[in-house]
Parts: sequence; structure tokens; C-alpha cells
Amino acid sequence: MGLLFSETIYDATALLLLAFTASYMYIKHLYSYWKRMGVKYLEPTFPFGNFGPTIFQQKPGGELVAEIYKQNNDPFIGIYGALRPLLVVRDPNIIRSIFIKDFQHFVDRGVYIDEHYDPLSGHLFSMNGEKWKNLRVKLSPVFTSGKLKAMFSTLLNCGEPLQKYINKMASTNETIEVRELAARYTTDIIASVAFGIDVNAIDNPDTDFRRYGRKALEMSFKNGLRAFSTLIYPKLQKLLKLKSVDDDVESFMINVVKDTLTYRERNNVIRKDLMQLMIQLRNTGTVQNDGEWDTKITHDEKKKTLTLNEMAAQAWVFFIAGFETSSTTLSFCLYELAKNPNIQNKVHEEIDQVIEKHNGQLTYDAVHDMKYLEWCIDETLRKYPIVPILNRECTQRYKVPGTNYTMEKGTAVLIPVLGLQRDPKYYSQPDEFIPERFSPENLKSFDKMPYMPFGDGPRVCIGLRLGKLQTKVGLILMLQNFTYQLTESMQGELKMSAKTFLLAPECGVTVKMTPRLASS
Repeated sequence: MGLLFSETIYDATALLLLAFTASYMYIKHLYSYWKRMGVKYLEPTFPFGNFGPTIFQQKPGGELVAEIYKQNNDPFIGIYGALRPLLVVRDPNIIRSIFIKDFQHFVDRGVYIDEHYDPLSGHLFSMNGEKWKNLRVKLSPVFTSGKLKAMFSTLLNCGEPLQKYINKMASTNETIEVRELAARYTTDIIASVAFGIDVNAIDNPDTDFRRYGRKALEMSFKNGLRAFSTLIYPKLQKLLKLKSVDDDVESFMINVVKDTLTYRERNNVIRKDLMQLMIQLRNTGTVQNDGEWDTKITHDEKKKTLTLNEMAAQAWVFFIAGFETSSTTLSFCLYELAKNPNIQNKVHEEIDQVIEKHNGQLTYDAVHDMKYLEWCIDETLRKYPIVPILNRECTQRYKVPGTNYTMEKGTAVLIPVLGLQRDPKYYSQPDEFIPERFSPENLKSFDKMPYMPFGDGPRVCIGLRLGKLQTKVGLILMLQNFTYQLTESMQGELKMSAKTFLLAPECGVTVKMTPRLASS
């Protein structure tokens, strides 16, 4: 009996050793990928590869990749996200080839998508191949300048609660935390412009739209795992059956779209917003020309080009990307204006002059005429790209121009946007806020400089015009009658949050304000 027990222990130990050895050899093989490909690389550490500091929330992912970018001058460098090889491309010419010239090799982002199990993951940002291409073509007319101009009055109406709130806070001499306020403002805009729903998140911060939007982006372990797996290691999300959002968020968004669709079709309601354009697309297969907002109603499911879940997925990405990126950009911009009073004065002067030119009215054309403010937003996005890392996946073998390296199909590519846009090689005094970089005179040589806060090429952010428009309007409404200064707590370097892959200030942006004596 004792002998049998000893043999069993021996066999079990041998099997464990064999399994351990096999696992070790497998991991060692995976971590030798870049060496086998002849690409310079950084040594990984199991199990997180080169992303340990980000996983343990010690360093923001964007800053981590920016530091990797700085480590050598080669056109690219290999790293690992968990067990997945990732190629960090440093050379702007190669990046342009990936985004534009040789786009057919890099059509996909290579992120998690499972439309059946996780319907809200099936949006334009995640889609691949022909399905992405077909939907992109159909959705592009949604964001024309003509469509945005038609939506402008709706957007401007959302600014009224913002102005009232600021006036109230100024009368009590209280400071304001800009990022939360901006998030409420952009939530109001997206809810109204995208869904035709007035939520007034400025005065009701716990409204469903704000609550579910906040939940989807809160700095939690679960959301951090989602961000890491989506961008760096998509297989993990499928393995864990981890949806892109929680079930209650998914149900909320699908029901909002369903209820809006049903109400409009039953009551023949036509509204100049994104939902109306998606209903056009669903029922007719196309978005009508500028000025045409009505739509045919069809009950034949075979003729409908978008399912309810597909509409919900697009609405979700418009909502979540629209309010988060714009609110954070607005916060960073106001921070820099408060930090640089001379620049803020120039913005004040431009606002006064342009509004006077337009008979005291803030119109779509007036907003478009504020060029210096536009430079400020562009410079904000250079210094603080909200999406600090862009990604692509090689969809067919690709000989990297100017090198001996041939990229294999399936290779994941990371573009270090933050590193590139803070590189003194391309931008003198990169840590300084200099809006004049974007003046027409300086833009003549700008094509040689890497600038991609919204991406580039055919997969450039489809909603960038709307995002910049709502950011610009928000800043105008906040700056028109007030001057802003940083509070004592905001002195010194602005620290970024290590709990999110998006670039965001760790403790928000707190400012104090004083009424402008010479405001128009």
C-alpha cells in the first residue's frame, strides 16, 4: 500500500514537472518572437509582458508606451502585452504608410468584438474588413458640415444650463471642478444631438445617461481589465467572457434606442439629430442629402439595413466617445488657459470681436470664425491626446518600407501618439502650450510633423467634427463672461491617472473664476 502511494506521488510530481516544463518552454517560445523576427525588443516579464506598471496602476498606459518610444531611435521596437507580441512603430513615414498609403494591409484594429454575445461591441470602432468599410461609407454622411450646422441650435440650447450653473457658482465664489462639469455638459449634448432626449445632466448629475456613462468609464479594476484586453490582449476578453459593458448598461442603451425608434415611427416624429439619420439609414439604406431629414417607414425586416442592436452599438460608441473625449479635451484646454493668462486674454478678445461681428449672436459661422480658439484646441490635443495610443492589426504580409523586416499577418501594431506629439525632434518646447504652432504660416511645414489625436487615414475618427464643435462651444460659453485661474491645488505639474488607458488628469481640474469687466 505504501509502495503504491509513493508511486502515485512520484507520477503526480513527474506530471507536474512535465506540465511546468512544457509551460515554461511555451512561454519562452512566445517571448522569443521578436528575437526570431530580427526586431529589437524590450525584455518582457511574465505574465504581463512589458505592461506590469500599467496593470498595477503605477503608470498610465499612454505614458508607458511614450517612455518605450523614447528608449531608442530605431523605426520600431518590439514589446509584449501579456503573451501577445506588439510592434511599437516610431517612424512617422512608416506610420503614414500604415494609416494611409498601405492602408489595405492595416484595415483592422484587431480589438475585441463579439456582436452576438456582446451586441454593443459591434460598433464602427471595432468592426473589421468589409463590414467596417460598408458601414463607414453609410455613416460618413451623418457628420457632414451641413448636418452639423442643422444640429447647431440643438447643441447651443444644451449650453444654457451650463451658463446658468457657472453664473450661480460665480455668485457664491466657489471653485469648480471642470472635468465633471464638462462631462455633464457633453452628456447633455450627446443625449440631445444623438438621441433627441433632454436630460439636463448639469442640474441632475445622477440622470440615467450620466450614471451609465460614468459607470462605463469609471476607474475600476473591471474597466481597467476591459481596456487592457481590448487594446493589448483581445483573447483575454473572449476567454473571460467579459462584455464591453455591464448587462445593465447594455440593456439601458438598447432600450433607449428601441423606445426612441418606436416613438418616432408611431408618431411620425422628425428631429434633426443623429438618431433620425440612423433611422434613415435603417429604413432606406442611405443617409439623405443635407436638408432632408424625413424617412420612410418600412415594416419589412429584410429591407432594413441596420438591426436594432447594430443601431444601439453605433449610438453607444457615439455617446461614450462623444462625451468622454470632448469633456476631457475641454478640461485640459481650460487648464492651459488658466495657467497661461496671456493666451486666455487672446481668446477673450477673439470671442468678443467675433460675436460683435455676428451681431451679438453665437452662430455656427461665428464659432467657425474663432481661429485662435481652434488653435488652442489643436494644441491641447497635441499636448494631451486623449487617446495616447493608436492600434492596428496587419491583415496581410507587409514589407515595412525602408527596412528588411516583413510583418506577418496578425501582427499587432501600436502607434505612440503621446510620445510622438511630445518629441522635441518634431515640436520645439514640446511641454509648452503654444497655440501658434497651428497658425497658417506654421502649418505649411506641418505635414512633416506627426499629429494624430483623432487617428489618420480612412479610419480617422468619424465624429471628430462634432467632438471639436461641442468642445469649442463649451469653451466659448464658459469664457465669454469669466476669467479663470488655477487653484492652489493645481499648481505644479498635472499628474495623469494610471487607472485608465485614456489620458485624463488624476485629480480633475479645479479652477476659480472672476467676472470679466469688459465682456461683451
